Amino acid sequence: MKYLNTEDIRYLQVDHNSTCNLRCPQCARNHNGETIPGLPQVELTIADYQKMITPNLETIMFCGNYGEVIVSETFLPVVEWLANESSFKGKIIVTTNGSARDTKWWVELARLLKGRGKVNFSIDGLSDTNHLYRVNSNFNKIIENASAFIDAGGKARWDYLVFGHNEHQVDEAIKMAQALGFEQFQIKLTNRFINDEHYQNKKVYADNLQSVQGKRSRHVLNMPVLQNFQGKGKEQNERILEDFGSWKNYVNRTAISCKWQSKGQIFIDFEGRVWPCTWTASGYYHHDETNTQKVQARKILDHYGWNFNSVRHHSLEEILNHEYFAEKLCNSWKGSTEDAIPKLIACGRTCGTHYEFSSAHGGNNQLIEFNKEL
Repeated sequence: MKYLNTEDIRYLQVDHNSTCNLRCPQCARNHNGETIPGLPQVELTIADYQKMITPNLETIMFCGNYGEVIVSETFLPVVEWLANESSFKGKIIVTTNGSARDTKWWVELARLLKGRGKVNFSIDGLSDTNHLYRVNSNFNKIIENASAFIDAGGKARWDYLVFGHNEHQVDEAIKMAQALGFEQFQIKLTNRFINDEHYQNKKVYADNLQSVQGKRSRHVLNMPVLQNFQGKGKEQNERILEDFGSWKNYVNRTAISCKWQSKGQIFIDFEGRVWPCTWTASGYYHHDETNTQKVQARKILDHYGWNFNSVRHHSLEEILNHEYFAEKLCNSWKGSTEDAIPKLIACGRTCGTHYEFSSAHGGNNQLIEFNKEL
């Protein structure tokens, strides 16, 4: 079975750049409070997007694994090109920490997106807490930027990732979001306290993680106390180990119901590589050479060549007609993690039967509407 044809693509998610102004501790780009060694510091250009537009494309989402899109110098020119490109009439969705650029820049973004786009601001707390996870962020600047964007006609959503240090402020943040003119507020639960150590069957739980806020201060990151704000990762992980014996056994045996294939969605990273989704893409750049997802991603690239899925070397149609997307990927869902083209742990973890990794699926989010959605 083929993953997708170009005419099937309705949603395109892009990790536009690998650069970022923050050091969030559970982000894949962070290692001991610094950018992971060897991560390419690059960004996409208009020339790359000219190769991404497909006939039935409805939405382009700027939401990456490694980068903060608003710090990219090519981002606004790309948005302007998309807004004026006759072959693309869809929506433009931007996810950002909001802690960069001046208000003039945000007013311009609102102008470009008006009538066909929105911005999701990731703000995990208030003035005394947001920076504890969004390390190096400036809450007052974020609110100033978001207000300028909204006042200029921009449509916005406030995304709130819940931790132990900010769970008591959810209600206050909801009231603030509505007062500022946000159209939506999304409560998001994280399962990132379960990580690759658990996938390798080490029975330890990362109830506390240390996030570096500079060279002298540290904050201990905790899971929420309130049960309705806790992701189900720990509970589901324990059940997997009890029922299957190991994560490897679980991934080998679980059925896969791909969240993205049914929506007609693909992912393109900051070097122009095409991946089935954001979760299969993230492991490739991981800092740990033993990381399960990195080992598997590189096994595929070693097998087919490191540019087989690059829009800078092939057309999108050629990539989707390549053996991997045309046959092997979907076949791997019935295979093994040990196969030459392996069944990916990212597939088992995110689209299997017993575990829900994503903060946007499986009851891990709650969306509150203030006004009519875009």
